[in-house]
Amino acid sequence: MLFGSKLRVGLDIGSHSIKMVAIEKSGQRFKVVGRGMREIWTNTTYELDGPKRSQLVPLILDLFKELKLTPKKQKNLRTLVSGAQVAAKEIVAIPLEEKEMRSAMLLEARKHIPLDGSDTQVDYQIMGEDVNEPDKVRVLVVATTKKLFGNVIDALHELEVAPLVVDIEPLANMNAYLQFNELPDEGVNVMLNVGARRTGVTVVGRKDQFFTREIPVGGWHFTEQIMKDFGVKYDVAEEAKKRDGLKPDLPRQQQEGGGLRFASKTALDRFGDEINRTLRYYVKETGQSMFQKFVVVGGGAALGEVEEYLQKKFNVAVEAFDPFSRMDVSTGNGGGHPAQYSAAVGLAIREA
Repeated sequence: MLFGSKLRVGLDIGSHSIKMVAIEKSGQRFKVVGRGMREIWTNTTYELDGPKRSQLVPLILDLFKELKLTPKKQKNLRTLVSGAQVAAKEIVAIPLEEKEMRSAMLLEARKHIPLDGSDTQVDYQIMGEDVNEPDKVRVLVVATTKKLFGNVIDALHELEVAPLVVDIEPLANMNAYLQFNELPDEGVNVMLNVGARRTGVTVVGRKDQFFTREIPVGGWHFTEQIMKDFGVKYDVAEEAKKRDGLKPDLPRQQQEGGGLRFASKTALDRFGDEINRTLRYYVKETGQSMFQKFVVVGGGAALGEVEEYLQKKFNVAVEAFDPFSRMDVSTGNGGGHPAQYSAAVGLAIREA
């Protein structure tokens, strides 16, 4: 294994698990020389507020050891920020010099990207000429809070690591997918990042507006449904979900009380409704309603029922994305589902 300057490390610190990949680039080929995953919550109840730094640092260090990497020697490590306090929006702007553009995008972020009023960390990327107004450019503006950004940096500083790149999760996932796949000539693709606390819905096309939004339904809610349906604790429900999916082979406990009960929507139904609401908003804003394909990443991609449900509800092709399928791989599977590594791969293969 050659740990030279060509080695890139992608580190995805999620709310449920941490994923790391080490990749070398040779010409246009990528070689995976290491990958691994650590679950943050195992025998305890999943905390909706997310993990503390004291939980994350030992697990990240353990991943470095598994991949036989020395943390402070990694000068080409890329990581990300994710969650409700991360936002991105495509706008149209007049092209300016870099210093002026950066100042203008800070003002645009405050107008277009709602956060909680905290100090913001803002960046942008020019996506090309606007087809409707050739004298203007399409710009993707991204923002997060300085507190969230600082939390990620501080966790890595404890390991004497300074990341070369800090990206946002929707772009990392999309970068992995677009490295190996073409977008349709007409219409758009929808990427669903089914995480633990929420699902990221990202819409992208060759000529259409980039859009991303998070919906408040994810893997935790599927586990919670099993807990309620079968009267079991978190660890039993989570293990059953991984083993059997959303309809596990568990004995149902006798429900207390009797009488008439109103049926409530399942977590999967709420999941579908939120996606539908998001796509209807996109259609209203852009006029584009040709959704060609759903691409599923994140932990939810391992659940076959999710893919089947989406196909039936939206009458569209659905695929779980395997970021390793077109790469040279010289390591084991690292645990988990390949789609869970999508963001980590997108980080590692992007140009700095």
